[in-house]
Amino acid sequence: MSDAIGDTSPALRFDSLEMPTEEGFWRWRDQMSPIFDVGVSRDAVGSFRGSLHTYHLGSVLLGRCTTVTQSFDRSRQLIARSGIDHYLVQLQRQGRSRGVMGRREVDVGPGDVCILDLAQTIHTVDNDIDSLTLCLPREMLAPLVTAPDELHGLGLPGGSPLGALLSAHVRSLYRAAEALSPRDALTVTRGTAALVAGCLGPTIDALDLVRPQMQASRMAAIKRYIDMCLGDPDFGAAQIAEAFGVSRPTLYRLFEPLGGVAAYILRRRLDRSLADLTSSHRRRRVADIAHRWGFRSEAAFSRAFRAAFGMTPRDVRSSRQGLRSSAAGSTDAFKRWFHELAIL
Repeated sequence: MSDAIGDTSPALRFDSLEMPTEEGFWRWRDQMSPIFDVGVSRDAVGSFRGSLHTYHLGSVLLGRCTTVTQSFDRSRQLIARSGIDHYLVQLQRQGRSRGVMGRREVDVGPGDVCILDLAQTIHTVDNDIDSLTLCLPREMLAPLVTAPDELHGLGLPGGSPLGALLSAHVRSLYRAAEALSPRDALTVTRGTAALVAGCLGPTIDALDLVRPQMQASRMAAIKRYIDMCLGDPDFGAAQIAEAFGVSRPTLYRLFEPLGGVAAYILRRRLDRSLADLTSSHRRRRVADIAHRWGFRSEAAFSRAFRAAFGMTPRDVRSSRQGLRSSAAGSTDAFKRWFHELAIL
């Protein structure tokens, strides 16, 4: 593995063929561990092949990955443990990726572009892939789209005009990345986020056609209202129905694809709590975080958090401190870069 730094954007390369046969997979698995749990069949460990060539463009990573068939999993536990809250914009150059991203089944083929939200679960099997991946901070992309929580698993077919446009841009950015200065990289990646949002806009709008009872604009307004009221422990379906003039049965039908109204509110409270627990900019007591996001007691918060993430809030905070130490001391550049994304 190499890690080059100078006037241009830092770059690193990882190639399993540069290591002893079986060590290559286990090093690969370790490098991927901040984002995915990866797996191959026992027979494939000895013949494993995987390479990465990645550029560090400020708060954005851009890389090429070529590897053999394997599974990629991101569980709720890994989401809590990693603290990485980014989107991946993935261009499939070769191979195929099939599986489930959040609530969506995906089948991504050569030329397609797919969006992965690292705050949501992922389970895919990728077959002999060659892909380009752009890792964007949530705060860079989310404000530019109308439904940021709906991006996970969205795809643009390579044969579509917008898919071809975004695909060409990602390829061009990768070719130019080696020569970009850090200042140029910052400017270009902001423009790239705007282009991604522009290309995804029509796809997001098309979701209106399948949402029952209400248009997407009203759904987005309800979600914003929920986010504003999370701190009220008495907040629930009754307040939403009254605020928007809808019946409870209609509201329940609307939120059924999201697991129900109560489940959605709980999930938003837990997601906000997780963000507070992993924030590098402020450190609140666990009890204060619980009350801030509408839990009646620290005990109730801890039970709900453990049920969702498989670890307690204090476990997350402890692992966060360990993450900082490993980011400072790791000699594995790719893994270190992703640790650094989590603590920016």
